[in-house]
Amino acid sequence: MKAQRFQRAGRRAAYSLIEVLAASGIVVIGVGAALSLSLATVSQEEAGHRVARAISIGENAARMYRLGLSSAEIIRLLPPDPVVSGISITEDQLSVSGVGTMNRARIAIEFYTSRPDAVWVAGVWSGGPGGNSSKRTLPTITALRPTVRAGY
Repeated sequence: MKAQRFQRAGRRAAYSLIEVLAASGIVVIGVGAALSLSLATVSQEEAGHRVARAISIGENAARMYRLGLSSAEIIRLLPPDPVVSGISITEDQLSVSGVGTMNRARIAIEFYTSRPDAVWVAGVWSGGPGGNSSKRTLPTITALRPTVRAGY
């Protein structure tokens, strides 16, 4: 009699194969969701880092313009960066009432949010969409500086 009681108690306390498979399936789904979330987070972090680098380069170009450098000198002095695909600086003059004429530079920067050589090959990303589909343009940065008269 005692042996029968232990067998029944043992069967009630054990897990069935179906319960183990169901629990394993839930764990696998959770791990898969966590991995895809981490991949998306890393991709967004990289894109944000690239935007910050492009903004920093634009701000540095504006500072150099305010210091009196020409657009050709600015482009030559800025370090090459694989994030930036192009910088254009357009100079003109702006008339400000009560102040006079000021030199103005409009700085436009094109940059890549992911590596420009990234492709999807054999079911694997090598860095994101890449190419022209990842090219973005920052809002134009405007820098002003006073007009300097020669001889004064």
